[in-house]
Amino acid sequence: MNRRPILARLPDQFQKWFLACILVFGGIHLLADFLVDRLDRHLLILLTTIESPGIGLYSAPFRVSSGDRIPKTLLSGLLTSRPPSPHAFKGHSFLIVSGITGSAPPPYPSPAWNAMKRYVLSFGPDGKTILSIVESGPERILTPLSLDGLWLPPVFLGTITEGVLAEYRPVPLSEVSRAMKKTLIVSEDRRFYQEPAIDPMGILRAAWDDIKAARFREGGSTLTQQVVKNLFLNRDKTLYRKAVEAVYALRLIHLRTPDQVLSLYLNHIDWGGTDHTRIIGIEAATERYFGHPARYLNYRESALLAAILRAPTRNAPFRDPGRAMEIRNRILGKLYRQKILSKKEYSFDIRSPLGVSRDAFRNTQPGPYFADWAARIIFHNMDQIVPDEEEISMATTMDPILSSRLDFLLPRILRRLEKSYRLNPGSKGTPLEAAAVVMDPRTGNVLAMSGGRGFDSSPFNRAVRSYRQPASLFKIVPYLVALSPESDGPPRATLSTWLSNDPISMKAGGLNWQPKNATEVRSQRLLLEEAFIHSLNIPLLHLEPLLPPRRLVQTARDLGLETPSPEKLPASWPLGVVPQTPLEIAAAYSIVANGGWAVSPQAFPNPSPPLSPRSRILDPGAVYLVNHLLRETVRRGTGRALTRWVGEESGWGGKTGTSNEGRDGWFVAVSPERVVVVWVGFDDNRPTHRVGAELAIPVVGPLLQETLPHVTPLPPPPDITWDPIDPETGLVANDACARTVMKLPYLPGSAPPQEGCGTAPPPDHLIQSISHFLHHLF
Repeated sequence: MNRRPILARLPDQFQKWFLACILVFGGIHLLADFLVDRLDRHLLILLTTIESPGIGLYSAPFRVSSGDRIPKTLLSGLLTSRPPSPHAFKGHSFLIVSGITGSAPPPYPSPAWNAMKRYVLSFGPDGKTILSIVESGPERILTPLSLDGLWLPPVFLGTITEGVLAEYRPVPLSEVSRAMKKTLIVSEDRRFYQEPAIDPMGILRAAWDDIKAARFREGGSTLTQQVVKNLFLNRDKTLYRKAVEAVYALRLIHLRTPDQVLSLYLNHIDWGGTDHTRIIGIEAATERYFGHPARYLNYRESALLAAILRAPTRNAPFRDPGRAMEIRNRILGKLYRQKILSKKEYSFDIRSPLGVSRDAFRNTQPGPYFADWAARIIFHNMDQIVPDEEEISMATTMDPILSSRLDFLLPRILRRLEKSYRLNPGSKGTPLEAAAVVMDPRTGNVLAMSGGRGFDSSPFNRAVRSYRQPASLFKIVPYLVALSPESDGPPRATLSTWLSNDPISMKAGGLNWQPKNATEVRSQRLLLEEAFIHSLNIPLLHLEPLLPPRRLVQTARDLGLETPSPEKLPASWPLGVVPQTPLEIAAAYSIVANGGWAVSPQAFPNPSPPLSPRSRILDPGAVYLVNHLLRETVRRGTGRALTRWVGEESGWGGKTGTSNEGRDGWFVAVSPERVVVVWVGFDDNRPTHRVGAELAIPVVGPLLQETLPHVTPLPPPPDITWDPIDPETGLVANDACARTVMKLPYLPGSAPPQEGCGTAPPPDHLIQSISHFLHHLF
């Protein structure tokens, strides 16, 4: 008997081929194992990223006190914006809230917020004024609160997950109702637990249903394939993408059980969006549409959610309720045919309304433009955020009360302006738009922001991304340079320096340009203060050639404003022709408002002190003089319309700005506590033929009236002197002056050296002024 191995009995040629085949197939197997291992590793990385809890975005803690005019409905809406753990319970004329007392809030998050106590806020008959705040103690004993007020917890703005700001709250599969799980399986993949990765029978059945309907109605993808398509791949309808989807689905079901895949689907699928955030996951969708957790979903509600899943935008109940009901009833019919619903239940459910909560039609989170801006900052700094097993919570600088009021006021005032001034949308239907920024000049913290009349219709954030000509807002740059002291002596100009108002002709773009004032002024000369508060162009252009170009450019850049180099400054540069964003304008005016300290816009609290001896970038005396000019602008200049809302002696300063033909209307309200910037105009740059006082002040005024009508002006530096000035001569008034004099502030040694009254400045005064300018010019 031949005991040699079978391979040895074969001819040598066959042995070689056999061994070659073994080597080839072995290599293919090893390569396949290697590729599968790499694919599994890749999927695990993707799953780890997707299954992370995300970053919770919050407003800043906010303070309420007795006497504050805050509507109860607004406050309760903010504090219950993240169910099922509300921080407020409302009654007929009271609100029970959780909060912390003290002069300043603790950082958020911190353990101190876990020790909040209950307080009762009582409101007046109109429901808009807090009458009292008392502590809700044991045995219903009410303890009056100290005068420091009450700090309320931050308002939830959304969760940053999968690269977007969303309403997102993942829950275990056990926290999802049985009705929802059954409805989803019947609606999307009835053989999911038999063929979880790829279902050939499901593909054939879907194709047959489409043929019978003569249109595409059913898809053949399993839930696993839908997870792969929505979370890992793009939605290109190509054979290559479909093949990759199938491979990913086969490996995903190897790495996760069917229940885990179903949980992944329910927690990470997109359920559409509201005003400014997407709704991701079953828990967020259930709370948004029905106002309760997912564990309480019934079949009728589950069928509506399944209908929304098929086309989150088209089938959204608040966009097309008829379509949503049609598809919901079709899914209920499937449940009936599968004997999950009885005939009585089916008949009742298909006749029932959608049952959507009223909150589904509105957004309770404040400041959608701010939240979007803050989320983008986080996106660009994700490598600096330490991952955690728990959700990371990040508090922003947003004041939710102020933001809510801005959200409410802006679109209503824009509609009023459109009606009053007949500013109708253009041929493309472009409506009047606006942008607003409210900043704390002491820290740079942005308290509120709006980038348009509505985030849902126009998510483009004009406050941050729209560059518009600031016009007269830019004039603070040359005036700061003119009023700042020289290194070897007094400033080049004072508030009582005479500026010419004679017509001027300049070269601009190779052509002769004759600038004009926005309002007709017949005087041939004006005091610098009068030229500023009435925002006159010609006197400034007479002054500007006397100012060093490099100092002008450096001052603009110190303020954070974009500007060309000194060699490339256009003739119209002092009049604000270089486009800036409203956020850049807010930062520039914040430096002026706080006394000359460098600050930059902040969306998140800065733990370090914002003001240090090294960060003062402007002369405090010159900054004080400009703040004086800004207050005079509101008191008797182009910003006087603001006094309608804040009164004559409010302490607010301001500056208007209007570009050619009213294409850009601006107003900046300035105080040491707050800076408010508003821009109004058309996106397509059409003229409004209106000025900033008509377009922007009607937005700023009501906002200040409701939130901060009176402020304390910036205190003067100790070396500032005040002198009585004769407005006809610009000289220090003496006892012989019978007419009204004006008191003006001066830097040390810069007050007019002469006294006198008259109809014109004496010749020696004119000579001294001219020689003073020529000395610095040459």
